[in-house]
Amino acid sequence: MKLAISERDKLLLCLVGSALLVFLAWYFGFRNLNDKTAALESEISTLQVKYDDLSAKKSNAKKYAQDTEGYDLLCDAWLSRFDSGFSQKATLIFTSNLEAELGVWMRTVNMPDAALIYTFGQIQSSNPSSTGSTVYNTDMKGYKKTVTYSYECDYDTFKDMLAYILDYDTIYTIDSVTCSYNEEDELMTGNITISQYAITGSDREYYEPEIDSIDLGTENLFVSETNPSRVVEVADEFGLMTNYDIALSLSSESSDLSSVVLGRRGLTSSQVSANTNDNVPVVINIGGENGEYTLSYSVGENTYPGDTAAFSKGTLETFNPGRSMDLMVFSSKRDSDADNAGASVTINNNSDMTLNIKVINDDTSAPRFNIESANGSIKFYR
Repeated sequence: MKLAISERDKLLLCLVGSALLVFLAWYFGFRNLNDKTAALESEISTLQVKYDDLSAKKSNAKKYAQDTEGYDLLCDAWLSRFDSGFSQKATLIFTSNLEAELGVWMRTVNMPDAALIYTFGQIQSSNPSSTGSTVYNTDMKGYKKTVTYSYECDYDTFKDMLAYILDYDTIYTIDSVTCSYNEEDELMTGNITISQYAITGSDREYYEPEIDSIDLGTENLFVSETNPSRVVEVADEFGLMTNYDIALSLSSESSDLSSVVLGRRGLTSSQVSANTNDNVPVVINIGGENGEYTLSYSVGENTYPGDTAAFSKGTLETFNPGRSMDLMVFSSKRDSDADNAGASVTINNNSDMTLNIKVINDDTSAPRFNIESANGSIKFYR
């Protein structure tokens, strides 16, 4: 018996077969291609963001390099204000110097251990090409050490004590002060709590003062070449880089900083500067003796103190350099042969102290720091 299929059934089977072929083509072909297309479009979008970011960086590569150099100088200057560690010996030296120089009596002192207050290197990058990673890696850590003194002194010495602490070579803060005044003996007594801050790290070596090694007959039992955090000797460079009194910054005209910036450490109002692609005349005048010293300087036509007429007459600003008088020069390599920025420096040291000068990061073939004239007791470190 033959199976007869009508023309109508044949047409129906053809329609069903065609529909099945279309479905299979969509399910196994078009749908997979569509999913792959969507994935590729998503990847292209992500890569486009990275490409745009990297293209912008490439077009500004020179500026970023110059900015980085300028920020490195600022960072070095900022870090140099912090000591690289603590010790009870150093605290005792600080206390002894405070008593010896000012005549204040520190009746008691409380020295607890230092506390960790900050860990460097934990800032996450906001760059879309490095999301989740840290901006930089370092083992540096910030510590705080709080010391409480019970003191006795007269009113003028009390004011000098506060100034001594705030103007010290490394950063100290005064957290609290209590005081009472006795009219009969005109003496002030009370407690003062101060904090010292330090930044430690593998590239910041701490120099422990060795009090026992001081030779007999020295002028001050608590100052010697074994205590580089206070006095700079010929064989030591560490003290200059951390305890300087005056800072001179030299960079290219196109950097974020002015090409020449001169000022006292920690005193923004004392800064004078010039920005030009040429050697700028710099004059530094120092005078005084027996702990009373004066200072004035100029960068081009800009002077400190700011009164030009007073400066030309020799009017000087009083300052206390501490146990050593130091000038720190933060220089930088030249960007190109067309980079002519620098300083021609004249130094007149008419004081009874030696001016120690340390120059770092200067261009070896074409230094930015050039001595035009040097008068008085001066030592150079490079």
